[in-house]
Amino acid sequence: MSRDTDIIYIKQRKVRHWAALLIVLLIFAIGMQIRIKNVTVLGNETYTAEQAEDLIFSDYWDRNTFVCLFNSMTGKKKEIPFVDDYKIVLKGPFDCELRFYEKKPVGCIKYMSNYMYFDKDGIMIESSDIRLKGVPVIEGLEFGYIILGKQLPISNSRLLNSIMNITQQMNLYELNCDAIKYNDNNNTVTAELDNGDIEVYLGTDDGLAAKISALNDMLPEIRNRELKGTLDLSTYDDNEKGSVSSFKLRGDS
Repeated sequence: MSRDTDIIYIKQRKVRHWAALLIVLLIFAIGMQIRIKNVTVLGNETYTAEQAEDLIFSDYWDRNTFVCLFNSMTGKKKEIPFVDDYKIVLKGPFDCELRFYEKKPVGCIKYMSNYMYFDKDGIMIESSDIRLKGVPVIEGLEFGYIILGKQLPISNSRLLNSIMNITQQMNLYELNCDAIKYNDNNNTVTAELDNGDIEVYLGTDDGLAAKISALNDMLPEIRNRELKGTLDLSTYDDNEKGSVSSFKLRGDS
């Protein structure tokens, strides 16, 4: 009897093991079919919500809820240009929040075939063939080697301060400047806006904050009248009574 009982017990144990395995496989199969359908994107400025969603959920398995949960627990993430970090916060089996923590470039330089972007401290934060709208390209300067995570390779402290000052001021007023050009002596600067339709001659760094503030005040009228030409703010001084600026229309002699 004991031998028959042992045989029956062994058979029952095998049945239970197979049943448990089948249940696990069934749960796994069902789990693999649960996919995120509704995505709310937060913190995105560089990318549209649709672009951000496509970058994170770029293949079939990326949208699987269990895969997202596993990746979040293990810290597995994708490298996304101009994104310092992101989080996928599950709100349910079919819903999630995608929270972006973007890098904030204030300017860039053209280096070989790429654009090298730097932040408000002059630190190189990204190399990309993508040209971001509203981030000015610094032109008229020569650079040596460039290393991501390091400061702009400019030994002239006055020139470096000038670049930091003007890019931060443009960013402060959200002026969407296309280019900032330095002359051969690196002591006068011209800014281009609206795809070159508006040139702004700023001259030296003296009173730069006031000049950019004046530019911000004047731009709405210039754009509303659809004017194209050069705005001369080189001698503008908000502390000087009667300080003037001039706008020369394109084609004027």
